[in-house]
Amino acid sequence: MTVTPLGVEVSCDGPAEQTDCPENAAVAARFASWTAREVRADGRAAGWSRRRRGGHLRDLCPNCGTTRQDGADRG
Repeated sequence: MTVTPLGVEVSCDGPAEQTDCPENAAVAARFASWTAREVRADGRAAGWSRRRRGGHLRDLCPNCGTTRQDGADRG
C-alpha cells in the first residue's frame, strides 16, 4: 500500500476564542499547495489574516478577521 499525503486544510479559528467561525470557513487551496505554509499563503491572497490570541497564532477568514470581539489586535 502506498500512502500519498493529501495536503493540509487551514480553517478559520472564529471571531473570538470561545466562538467558532459562523461560516465554517476554510482556505480554498490551490492544487499545487501541499504544506500548511503554502495553504496559508493562498489564504492571505484571499484576504485571510493571522492574529496572536492566547499566546498562539490563529487563522481568521476575511469575515472573522474584521471583528474585534476578543481583543485579538491587542497583542
